[in-house]
Formats: sequence, C-alpha cells, structure tokens
Amino acid sequence: MITLFLLTALPAKADRAAELDRIATRYHALGQLDGSVLVADHGKVVYHRAFGLANREWQIPHTTDTAFRVASLTKQFTATLVMQLAEQGKLRLDDPIGKYVPELGPGIGNRVTLHHLLNHTSGIVDYANFPGFWANRLGEKVPKADFLAIMNRPLEFEPGSQGHYSSSNYTLLGWVIEQQTGKTYGEALDSMILRPLGMQRTAYDAPDRIVPRKASGYVRSLGAYRPADPLWIPNIGAGGGVASTTGDFFKLDRALAGTALLKPESKRRMFTAYVKDDVWGDLGYGYGWLIGSRTIAGKPRLVHEHGGNGNGFRTLVTRYPEDGKLVVILLNEGNGNKGPEIYSMRRDFTDVLYGQPVAQPKPTLHDLLAAEIRRAGEESALAHFNTLLAQSGKPETGDGLNRLAYQYAEAGRASTGIAILRRASALFPQDGNLHDSMGELYLQLGNKERARTAYSRALELAPDNGNAKEMLNKIGQ
Repeated sequence: MITLFLLTALPAKADRAAELDRIATRYHALGQLDGSVLVADHGKVVYHRAFGLANREWQIPHTTDTAFRVASLTKQFTATLVMQLAEQGKLRLDDPIGKYVPELGPGIGNRVTLHHLLNHTSGIVDYANFPGFWANRLGEKVPKADFLAIMNRPLEFEPGSQGHYSSSNYTLLGWVIEQQTGKTYGEALDSMILRPLGMQRTAYDAPDRIVPRKASGYVRSLGAYRPADPLWIPNIGAGGGVASTTGDFFKLDRALAGTALLKPESKRRMFTAYVKDDVWGDLGYGYGWLIGSRTIAGKPRLVHEHGGNGNGFRTLVTRYPEDGKLVVILLNEGNGNKGPEIYSMRRDFTDVLYGQPVAQPKPTLHDLLAAEIRRAGEESALAHFNTLLAQSGKPETGDGLNRLAYQYAEAGRASTGIAILRRASALFPQDGNLHDSMGELYLQLGNKERARTAYSRALELAPDNGNAKEMLNKIGQ
C-alpha cells in the first residue's frame, strides 16, 4: 500500500521526480523500503512519498505524515539544545560534566567536558552496547544508578584523543539540559525547538504521551515480520527518544540553513569534524552530526549526515548544505543494526539529485539466500551461492550475512548460521567479526575446539577485539 505526494514544476524536476520514484518503488518491491522518503533540492521538496504499512496488524498504510521513532537522530535535537543554552550563557562547552552530574567519579567528571560529549571523544563507556545491559529489561525502566555504574567504568581513552560513538554521551547531555532549563527533556525540546519551528509532527515519545499517526515498529527475520519488542523510551531519552516525520526534518534542515535556531558561530562549531568517525569511517564527528566530504558527480561535496537504528526503526538524514540538497529516509523496520540498505538508498537518491545515472537496485545477497533456503533447503541454497551472488552483486560488507546467520541461530539452527558465516568469511577474508560470530555459534553447539579456533582467527584479524580475548580466556587457551 502506498501514498504519493509529488511536487513538480519545471520539466527537469518532473523527470528527476520520476527517476526518484522508479528507484524508491524498486527498493520497496525488494522489501527494503517501508516508510517515508523526502528529497529536496535548493531548499525545495522535489519528491515525497510513503510506502508500505505503518501498522501491519491493522493493515494501515504509511502516509507522508506518518511519525517514526527516529532513534539516534534525536542527538541532533540534543546537540542543538545544548548550543542554545550555551548562547544563553547557561553553560559553557568547556565545562566539565562533573559540574552537572556529580555522581560521576572525579577521574571522569573533572576530565570530560561537554565538548567531548557532543563529539563522541569522551572515552566514557557506552551503556547501550555494554554486554548484558539490556538483558530481559528492554521495555522496563532502568534505574539511573545502573547507567552511572556503566558510565563510571574506567575511560576507554584519554578524552579528546579519539572518537568512539557512545549513547552515554547524549544521555549525560540530556541530564544537563534538564538541570539547566528546569524542565523535562521533552518540555525543553517543545519550547526551544519544536514550537518555534512549527514542527507540529515531532515530539519526545514519552510513555505517557500519544503521538498521533505514529508507526508501529517491526523486526524482519528470515523473511517474516514480527512486532518489535517494547521499549521504555526514557531509557534512551536524549540519545534516541524523539518521534518525527520526513516533512518535519525538512523544516529542521531549512532552520539550520538559516539562523532561526543557532547563531553562525554555534553552527560553525556544530558542523566541524573534530575527529574521524568510527561508524562508517569516511566522515568525522561534529555535534550531533557526522561531517565530511564525499565525491559526487566528480566533485567533493560537503556532507552532514546521521543515522538512527532502533528497536523496530531505521532512519537516515543526509544534508548537502552548500547545494541545499537533502535526503530523509524513515523506516519502521529494524533490529538495531546499521544495515547497509538504507545507505544504498541514500546513495542512489543523491546520485539522481546530482544528475548521475542510477542502475536498477538489486536484491541483497542475504535476502536471496534466506529465500532459497526456505525454498530448497540449506544444502541446495549454499550449492547455488555463487549464482545468488551474481544476482545481487557482492555486498559492501559481511554485515547482512552475519545478521542472517544470527537469525538462524536464534531459530535453533546454529549449524546453518555457521555455514553462512563460512561463505561470508570467504567473501570478506579480513573481516574478523565474522569469525567472532562463528565462535559464538560454535559455542551454542557445544564445540569449544572450533570456537577456540574461530575466536583465535578473529583476534588475529582484529587484535583489539575485546570479546574474542574474553571468550578465549573463558574457553581456555
């Protein structure tokens, strides 16, 4: 089910909208795009369309006004609030975080500044990816003391010396915002950003708040959808608790292009790349954004980008500020992993904006493989692996196959997962994470010897793999 909203003016724009629609429709047909897409050029919307279902139980289709949990795109709002408070003189970016969160130990509170939190150079351990932190309580309120227990662990590196993405940083900034405004995070967001910009379809998705026309979140595993597990939004708060629409992100983009939200000096600081990012590695961390340059249509283009990966949702916003171009993709399917499909969509939509030819999108290798396993069984599917590879093309990373292997393991078929990981490691022989995953699946089968071999290979390829080191110690060298 789809709804359509096309803005056309000059013939060139109509042609471009038609090409964007061809690509988006193909991604939807491949099962990779269920949600809303907005594309703008020179500050004008040229394409805005919704695909698929906002609620599968009731078969309610998406519209271009559907609200999505935007996950880590929330960090853009949090960074903006901090910069506004700095402009008002209510805080300084070089203030130590211990000034506002005294529960942090002095070795952290006195060394880490708000600047370090904003650009992910704090070295504070990330609670969101800490092993076991979410076990059996994703949908329950987690005490503040439990967050602080993770944040008070020894710093991973000297503050300011390198970048490592950590939701702990933005949880701390949310506490600062609440303290310095005397309001809840949601109230501060409403009064300082949303109401001034007329972003009527954006809200902090608090448990006691109804967000009209909000999509339900889903997880797809082995070709089947299921509802995403419940999530207690205050647990992720200022790092991931906002719901919004593609249209409202266009309003945010236009505000950032002017001075409605921030003064020029604040924007300069926000959109400076301070250190290389460790998400994809081609940009750098600013304040709530990844900043850098990509070669598009033969020229380097300034890029502001950030993605979100939540329980049941995936999101991506990419700005090309020098050209007034914008791509917003909000999806209501995801299991918290940064799958490459949404980035492929962004690349193709961007190429159309810059007048580049775009090939017909292809199915993903992991989707083809899962379908073939369902149709003909594991042995036959793996025997035709190279045929499937030719149909999909080689993926950029082994992440999709790795996720598929875990899905089979979760379904009680760890041996199938291992067979997939073997194929994946042949495609990506330098990817130590594939061997790390193989070790985990071998342990599920009780084969410690092969698990030890897999973890050892993972450590050879990635000497900083802490999990492989820990597991080898547990198994015994």
